[in-house]
Amino acid sequence: MSVSKLPAELQIEVFSYLGNTDLKAVRGVSASCRDNASPHLFRSIIACARYQAMGAFQNIALHPVYQNYVKEIVFDATAYEAREAKVESAYQTSALSEPHLREVVSWVRRTRWKQYQTLFREQEEIKEGVLLQTVARALEWMPHVESVAYCSHPLHVPVEKKLMKDILERRLPSPAWDGSIQAANRTPENGFHHLIGAIRVAQYSNIREFHVRMRPSDGFWSGPRLALGEFQFKETDHLEAGKYFFRNLRQIELDLDMRYAAQRREALANMRTLLAEAKHLSELRLHAEPSHNMPEALAWLTAGENISPFVSLGLGIHWPKLRIIDLGRVIATEDELRGLVHRGRDTLTSMKFTNCIITSGRWSNLTDEVVYGTNISTFSLNRVHEEYVFREVAFERLRGSEREKWMYEGQLKENTKGERYFCEHPGKSIYAWRDLASNQAGSSEAD
Repeated sequence: MSVSKLPAELQIEVFSYLGNTDLKAVRGVSASCRDNASPHLFRSIIACARYQAMGAFQNIALHPVYQNYVKEIVFDATAYEAREAKVESAYQTSALSEPHLREVVSWVRRTRWKQYQTLFREQEEIKEGVLLQTVARALEWMPHVESVAYCSHPLHVPVEKKLMKDILERRLPSPAWDGSIQAANRTPENGFHHLIGAIRVAQYSNIREFHVRMRPSDGFWSGPRLALGEFQFKETDHLEAGKYFFRNLRQIELDLDMRYAAQRREALANMRTLLAEAKHLSELRLHAEPSHNMPEALAWLTAGENISPFVSLGLGIHWPKLRIIDLGRVIATEDELRGLVHRGRDTLTSMKFTNCIITSGRWSNLTDEVVYGTNISTFSLNRVHEEYVFREVAFERLRGSEREKWMYEGQLKENTKGERYFCEHPGKSIYAWRDLASNQAGSSEAD
């Protein structure tokens, strides 16, 4: 049977699995295929500091039909770098490090550098109010936008693809030319603040979700995260715009790049302020990368405001409507995690912890609290551990095989009688330290 003869509901279901290239091809099959594929094709549109991309953005926003299909604005956070645009040798060095550009002859690379310079200048021009005003006006025409995604890898609209050939790929803005920690504190000028500002200028209050979109790689989502520096605001108006944006959110998914976190106390404070504004928040996913080590965590505890890593990330806040929380690579005490459970006792239905570390207390105590003392229906631990294991041995000092023993995995389950219990993965028991202590005690008595 031809796809054009399928019922409309089946066409819509099938088309939801197709990428943009296939959707464009399907739209040419028949009028019904065009009508049923278009909502998926125009569901997301790209916003960024590039003229051609913003031209496509504006065309969709002005289209009397397509404007109603847009549900998500995807912000492409990558940018042309000032160093490569201003210094040809820097551009050529970066180009030679890219396999697909290494074989390009030198005179072509120089021509492409000139093109890169032009694109960089256009990028800087569009950040001078064009991006903000274009998005603000477009929001007046697109009534169904409900999500904003922050994308950390380059995205291209179709008209840009030919232009991008043999040019150094855009990337997330570097903290500084010299890579120094002092320079890392400088606020990146990549336009994200202008996008948030546009939402406030338009007084658009329908956006319910904010998440970070990473590059798909071998079945996993990988690549750079949302830089903590995005919360380093230059002006008070930027922070106020951020408050307006977060105030309407129901779902937040943050994959954070926490490098230089100890030097970005102001950015952390701003992030806490914004999270505190999300009074209607029902789902929170917060994963911090790269993984923290203990020295860095302890530095947080004694630096600046003298607050713990858990509180510094804004996780001490009470969200009265929070149902789902998913934390990754977060450092906390047992008491802090118990506090999270107690604050959400009446609303929480799901808690997940991945690669998290307890610095004092035990995961077993928290697990017992959740399984036997709450109505949370989904609870899982994935490779979590304590800073110190049995007899106060530092986890970081254990060998690989020993570490595996003290990394816990499991999930809450219910038997046929309706009794709740924690199902552990074999060899990864959260009660291993109790069993070991009991066995040693028994051996001592026998002796």
